[in-house]
Amino acid sequence: MAAMRDRQQKARRRFKTGQWVEYDGLYSDDWGGDLMLMQGDLFPVHPLMGVTNWTYAGQTSIHYSKSPKMNGHHIGY
Repeated sequence: MAAMRDRQQKARRRFKTGQWVEYDGLYSDDWGGDLMLMQGDLFPVHPLMGVTNWTYAGQTSIHYSKSPKMNGHHIGY
């Protein structure tokens, strides 16, 4: 029950470009794009539309992936 409530709260929460990602998962922006982000990443700017808002869309099916920062690589945003 508590896990379901946490997911619902995450799904309702909106994040802005430049904020830190709090939860691993798939996020959707205001322009219909989806992006997998990991905790500790920054919400990026949309490449064409600029600053945008992001909404948590759910867990990804790839649970074993790591953030590129953890591997010593920079994503580029």
